[in-house]
Formats: sequence, structure tokens, C-alpha cells
Amino acid sequence: MTRKWVVIGALCLFTISPLLGQQRLSLQDCINIALEKNFSLQATRNTTNQAENDVRGSLNYILPTVSTSASGAKFTQGPEQTITQVQVTDSVTGQTRLIYRPTLTDKQSINSYNFNFDVSQPLFDGGNMFYQMSKSRADRNAARFNLDNRTNETIRIVAQYYIDLLKQEKLLEVNNLAMQRSQDNLDKTQKMFEIGSRAKVDVFRARVNYNNDRVSVLNQETTVKQARQTLNIALGNEPNAPLEIEQDFNLDYTLQPLETLVDEALSAHPELGRLEQTVVSRKKTVGISRSVFLPSVGGFFNYNRRNTQFDQVYGSLDQNWNTSVGVRVSMNLFNGFSDQVNYQNARISEKNARLDLEEYKLNLRANIARLYESYRNQLEVIQINRENVEASREEYRLANERFRLGSGTSLDVRDAQVNLTDAERLMVAAEYDLILTYAALREAVGDIQEAF
Repeated sequence: MTRKWVVIGALCLFTISPLLGQQRLSLQDCINIALEKNFSLQATRNTTNQAENDVRGSLNYILPTVSTSASGAKFTQGPEQTITQVQVTDSVTGQTRLIYRPTLTDKQSINSYNFNFDVSQPLFDGGNMFYQMSKSRADRNAARFNLDNRTNETIRIVAQYYIDLLKQEKLLEVNNLAMQRSQDNLDKTQKMFEIGSRAKVDVFRARVNYNNDRVSVLNQETTVKQARQTLNIALGNEPNAPLEIEQDFNLDYTLQPLETLVDEALSAHPELGRLEQTVVSRKKTVGISRSVFLPSVGGFFNYNRRNTQFDQVYGSLDQNWNTSVGVRVSMNLFNGFSDQVNYQNARISEKNARLDLEEYKLNLRANIARLYESYRNQLEVIQINRENVEASREEYRLANERFRLGSGTSLDVRDAQVNLTDAERLMVAAEYDLILTYAALREAVGDIQEAF
């Protein structure tokens, strides 16, 4: 026994020593890391920034467009032969007549310099400019709500993976404890066999039980490693990066009545806000598609300078210029029913957005009620499992006592040990599942950022 404990102690020291310098992260530490490094959350922030930029960009629908241009060119005409009419006088008769004679013109070069300044201002476009601006603001608000919702989701995911890692580590402790019980039972059975109070078959059974528990420990170690990798990915780390977490954390599990939670979710859940803003955006899209049925009116001003000499264009400002000021009216009369189809589809999209909003409200109510009931049931399950653990421990103690006195069998001990291990596993699962349900409930209500 002494040698066995020395070996176990050495293994524990070998396993723990590389981690002594590794800082253990709390749940809040992990959440803060994920809020900074999580890839999906970063992408959502970028999308929100794009929506913010689109609001500023929508001002182009009401602001004037101002442009200027300058150009310089040299036009060259090569020698050209043409047939022209020439009037000649007959030297004998003195009469005048017309004849056609080829004429060759020399190469000519002409410089052209131009400066242009344009201003155009939309005056009326069927309300399109205002619908576009309102739509961009609704899209921005929807993006903000989506970012808030994605933040809640990230917190819930990190809490879920953090708690799952704690759960798997605790189950590993349970399995190690079961393996230690099997080791103790094997040692005890071996000694009893050596003094003739037990048969060889009992030793074999005890060894099989020990080996089975060793396999369970190895499998659980793999599960712990996978849970750590999953949490690392959620944090934005490499899957196999070193990661140690604190074993204990405190949460305020106070819950309001179900009706209060539902009312809170319906008034403040970010996903509801996103869907409501989506309805507003779709409504503005209907207005945009309807605006094309009205004429567009815009004013324009043009100032132009042109001359063959550069200094005349940019020097004498009181000469070589022309301006134009006017109003332009345009209206699409027919484009193959495309505008009508776009308008009808926009109205359908608005109706679908409203349906999505109402459906989400129903699902949200149902989800909160389901999680609330599950949370209450798990509180009772934990109490039942605690009683089962106590009863299983007593059963295991009595089975060992009967086995020691010779009135019980090794199968009785194994059955009691399995019952105790199962009860401990169920107890661990119930305790951590309660926390997971609490996190999911807080996300459903929309206040998980305050809870965690």
C-alpha cells in the first residue's frame, strides 16, 4: 500500500508541476477573453460598424453632388487633299467659269483646355431619399441589437463550456475515486485469499473491476481534454493551448416569478429588438419601391471654361466661360412591370418580417417557461440525488462489512460500488446541469450579461 501511494503521489506531482505557473481563470476571466477574441463576435462588431457607416452614407440622398474636372488636349489634323470649286476667267473670251481643282491643306494643330464645375441637388424623388435614410437607421439599430444578442450568446456559450469542463473534471474525480475503491478492494481480496478466507475467483473479479474502472478513468481523461479544447476555441485560443480554470465560483441563482421573466424578455430581449427593427426596415423598403412611381426632380448648375490657350482658361476669369442652371424632371413610364413586381415583393417581405416577430415571441414565451420548469425540477433532482448518494455510501459500507465478515460476496460489493459511483456521477451531473439551465434561462430572458 505504501508503495502504491508513493507511485500515485509521484504521478500527481509529475502532472501538476508543469501547471504550477499556469494562472487559473475564473468564469469572468474567460468571458472577458471571449468578448475580446471570439471570432464570431468580432465579425458581428465589424458588421455593426458597416451599418453605422451606412447611416452616414445615406446622407448622399439629400446632399448635393459637387464635382469638378479639368482637361487639356491637342488636336492635330494631318495634310488633307480636297476637291474645291475655283472661279477662273478665260483669257481669250473673258468669260468666267467654275472648275474643280484638287487642293492640299497643310497639317494643323489646335490646343484645347477645359475646366468644368458641376453641382446637382435632388429636390424630389417620391420620398426615396427619406425612406433610404430611415431604412439605414433601422438597419443600424438592428445591427446593434444583433451585436447585443451575439454578446449574450457568447457569454452563454463560454459559461456552458466552462461549466462543462468543471463537470468533466469533477466526473474524473469521481472515476478516480471509484478506481481507488476498486484498488482497495483488490488489495483486501488478495490478502483474504492469501489467508484462505476467499477464493481465487474473487481476486480475479476484483482485478476485472479495477481494470474496468481504469478504462473509465482513461476515457474520462479524454473527455476532459476535449472539453478543454472546446472552451479554448470559444475563447479564441488554440485548441491545445494551456488552460486551467478555477474550481469554485459563486452565482446569484435568485429567480423572479415566471410571469416577470416573460415580461422582462418581451420588453428588453435584444433579438426581439432586432426583429422589430427588421420590420421597420422592411416597411421603409416598401416606401422605396413605391417612390419610383413618382417623378424625380433635381436642380443643376454648371460652370465651364474653354479656350485654346491655357492662360486664357485659368487667367482671365471674366472671359471664356459659360454657365447653365436648370431643373431636370424624369419619370420611368414603363420597364416591363419590374417596378410593380419589386413593390409587391417588398410588401410580402414586410409581412414575413412581422410573422417572424410574432413567431419569435411565441417561441420565446415557450422557451422561458420550459427552462423555468426544468430549473425548478432540477432543484428537486439535486435533493433526491443527495439522498441517493448518502444511501449508496451506507450500502457500500455495509456490503464491505459483510464481505469482511464472510457473509457477503464480491458481487455484492461490486454492485454497491457501482451504485455509489453512479449516484455520485448523477449528483455531479445534476449540480452542473442546474447551472447550465440557469445560464440558458438568463440568455432567454436577455439579461445574461447582468447575471454573469
